[in-house]
Amino acid sequence: MKFHPLYGDFGVEASGLDVSRGLDDEILTALSQALYKHRLLVLRGQDCDKDAYLAFGRRWGAPIPHVLDHMRMPGYPEMLVVGNTEAKDKKEEIRNGAALWHTDQSYEAVPASATMLYALQVPEGGGPTLYCDMVAAYRDLDEAMKARIDRLEVGHSYGAGKIRADELRVNPIINDDQRGRVPAIYHPLVRRHHVTGEPALYALGHGAFAIKGMPDDEAEALLDELKDHCLQERYIHAHRYQVGDIAIWDTFLTMHRAVPIDVATGKADARLLWRISVRGKPDVHAKAA
Repeated sequence: MKFHPLYGDFGVEASGLDVSRGLDDEILTALSQALYKHRLLVLRGQDCDKDAYLAFGRRWGAPIPHVLDHMRMPGYPEMLVVGNTEAKDKKEEIRNGAALWHTDQSYEAVPASATMLYALQVPEGGGPTLYCDMVAAYRDLDEAMKARIDRLEVGHSYGAGKIRADELRVNPIINDDQRGRVPAIYHPLVRRHHVTGEPALYALGHGAFAIKGMPDDEAEALLDELKDHCLQERYIHAHRYQVGDIAIWDTFLTMHRAVPIDVATGKADARLLWRISVRGKPDVHAKAA
């Protein structure tokens, strides 16, 4: 296995391994350390069926069945099919429901710690995902702002919060049962990583709508200021997929968004990815705890 940098300090790719055959603890430890250091990890040249991919996902934590249960993969409730090739993808709100800045499961009491996408079909141009480096954005804040926000807690609710002019609306909750599963929750604005302790700004995109103990107008202004800071070009990186990529990102250290895409008309513009989000730690870290 070899590692190569992708975008300076942000992102690293790994080649020379086959996750479909399973990973020993030493390899998984090296992969997780690379993820925590670089926030994004891309495994090249993979060839997995659904069972092998889900088994790989389970090494990283507990897979999360999405609150939008109508979006789950038949027979595999912990996985989603993302792209523009299925009948459901004819609906704009489904096909482009992730085309806004967000952090997976930030609206849940126990949010995702990592998300992965496995690329089976890739359009010309790579059908990119945009990533925001929330570690670098935090490091660059002045000391006064760091002190101001250090102990603040942000309210999160699915579908809440402001979106920017270049963002699309999130894929909506469609019934009261789904809504009842995700009541509003608070998370730290500055989150310390669950393995390394690294501080980072957390989840300033979709879902963030309030700050505990702060008037609404003041909270909105501060959230807007911090989101604008994070979304400067220097903190954003576009990953263009290759067929066989498994892209894994640390959701405590990043935000991300999809780039809007039209319905596929053929192979050249088809995008098909399998998504898994997990809670908790990779099993090698859980064993060591």
